[in-house]
Amino acid sequence: MAKRRGFILMELVIALSLLSALLLFSQRWVTQQALGSRVAANLPAAQQMLTAIELFWLHERRAPTALSELVTKGYIAEVWQPWAGQWQLLRQENMLRLTLPATDLGLAQRTSEQLPGAHVNADDELALHVFEPIQLALYQRYLHRVADTSAPEYNQMEADLDMRGHTVRNVDGVDAQTVVATRAVLDAATFGNVRATTLAVEDLVADQASLGGHDVVALAQRLEQLQTQWNQCRSNGGCQ
Repeated sequence: MAKRRGFILMELVIALSLLSALLLFSQRWVTQQALGSRVAANLPAAQQMLTAIELFWLHERRAPTALSELVTKGYIAEVWQPWAGQWQLLRQENMLRLTLPATDLGLAQRTSEQLPGAHVNADDELALHVFEPIQLALYQRYLHRVADTSAPEYNQMEADLDMRGHTVRNVDGVDAQTVVATRAVLDAATFGNVRATTLAVEDLVADQASLGGHDVVALAQRLEQLQTQWNQCRSNGGCQ
């Protein structure tokens, strides 16, 4: 009888252990399912916000400085806010980085696993990344044939223009600080400063000019005075 009671006690301990393990597993399973449901419910709103940022960046030609701009300009109805906190935005070259302090690390980790390019950083923040739209990057890379008044930088070059023997035609005006050319044919030109080893002109009109260190205008005025004096001498019968 005592031996039978020992078996009953052992069976009871085993049964309670199995029941505890089952309850613990069930609790964890229920928790994971609830967490997964919260993540699944948040994903569409998260994707919608990230898409709205890309559209804003493309249409406005800049990244938003605050997520509230997405709402005020009509890109989304409201900002995705998975938990309480303040989104921080940081522009890094061709990428916009969004961070939100995680109040629930489990939820943050599961969310980051479902969003491409997202992760939980060392500061326990959910970090999202939105890259500059490729269309906008191409717009900024190349010159445009037609000027864009909203983005004048699209028609500005930051490099020297080397035509390699090709011709620029139908140009109404050239505004440049320096023009280096081996040969120029001009019907009409106005120069503020001309420096040349050889200059051949049919008609030269200058307010200020110097040749060999002498003031050409002063020389011309002196020659005009001498010519006037010579003419007076001739009219008077000769000069001494």
